[in-house]
Amino acid sequence: MSRREHVVHVGFADQDVSHIDFDSYDVTLLLDAYNHSLMPQHTRDRFARIGIIDTPHRINVEDYDLSIGQMIDHVSEFARDLGAPRAIVGLYEHTVLPAARLREAFGLPGTDVRTALLTRDKVLMKEALREVVRVPRYWSVGSGTTEGELTEIAAALPGKVVLKPKCQAASFGVEIFDDAQSFLRHVRDRGIEDGHHVEEFVEGDVCHFDGFVRDGEIRFLHASRYLGDCFSFQYRREGLASVALDDPDEVAVIRDFTQRVLNTLGLRDSAFHLEAFRTPEGGLVFLEIAGRFGGGYIRRHFEVAYELDLIRESIAACMNLPSAVDRPLTNLDLRDAGRGVAGWVHPALREEARCRVTEVRGPDTYPASVILAETPEVGTVFNDAPGLFVGSGLFILAGESTAQIEQDARTIMNAYDVEVEVLPEPER
Repeated sequence: MSRREHVVHVGFADQDVSHIDFDSYDVTLLLDAYNHSLMPQHTRDRFARIGIIDTPHRINVEDYDLSIGQMIDHVSEFARDLGAPRAIVGLYEHTVLPAARLREAFGLPGTDVRTALLTRDKVLMKEALREVVRVPRYWSVGSGTTEGELTEIAAALPGKVVLKPKCQAASFGVEIFDDAQSFLRHVRDRGIEDGHHVEEFVEGDVCHFDGFVRDGEIRFLHASRYLGDCFSFQYRREGLASVALDDPDEVAVIRDFTQRVLNTLGLRDSAFHLEAFRTPEGGLVFLEIAGRFGGGYIRRHFEVAYELDLIRESIAACMNLPSAVDRPLTNLDLRDAGRGVAGWVHPALREEARCRVTEVRGPDTYPASVILAETPEVGTVFNDAPGLFVGSGLFILAGESTAQIEQDARTIMNAYDVEVEVLPEPER
């Protein structure tokens, strides 16, 4: 019988292995078979046990939650040898909810099932928040929604119509129609699967507010505005960038908005990624929230620009360990260190098929604000495996103002490009 405490991790990314404290705890892992097959043996050997869960090999963030029975069985087996778990760690979109279900099953503290659902299901979160902040109009739809009901919904939306899954990420499965007629034609031709909703299209800038909360108080908040949007990155292969906001009054409004959202949903100890529209009139409209750190390169951006480790903070929150930040801060509080206004650029990869880089253009045009540039070498192969947020490089910037960072980000987006050649699919 081990004398060390037992900690369970749900899901795994190889770049995060250095954050796991194998020296102090017996760490077990729940992981799907495909990602387990990609783990180096020396990494597997660091875990006290690995429970392989049987899930389809596809992009669907609900598959782990659908396998919760397997997970409970694995953890029960681990506990017979290693003792009852001290904590359950779930860091990713597909693992936050099953981690909460495991905490409930084994009587552990941390983000509970109610809050995990409210930070996952896009209809439930808007229902909870509609009396607290402004939210888009929305309607749950599925295979049982009648044509008459859909026509009535479409009539209430004079402009564009958004159809999206309730529980996916990175704009996966989202469709935007120019008008009600094209939406209704789509429904007649293809139908609607269960688990979807129709949402009002809101005009305005798409912003994202990232950070972490401890004991119900925002410990760090980073307020940013996208240049582009996740939908266009995913489906139109257009570059995506983000710039921090530098107006103290606006950041104060955003902080209050974010705190009200977190309080209402019950998210008390976690990283968070909240998206909202900033309307032409200057108001905020809630879009969605996730109870984990932001995807893409947001985590890397925090690390390089602000010396803040979102993985460490996320694990500490799951394990009720102290935060490295001992007082409430925003990115503007770091201005004296020259890091208050930062941003990132994530150029899109135009090719969806498996491909190899033949040329990288633009490396001589980087502005002085670039503090990190990661670009592929000629010969790099992309799209070897399914991915939600595949880009052709990463640039992180830091400077004196939002205007400067935005100008420099657009310079990079216009100058940088990667040429590729399509490769045959390998034999499986």
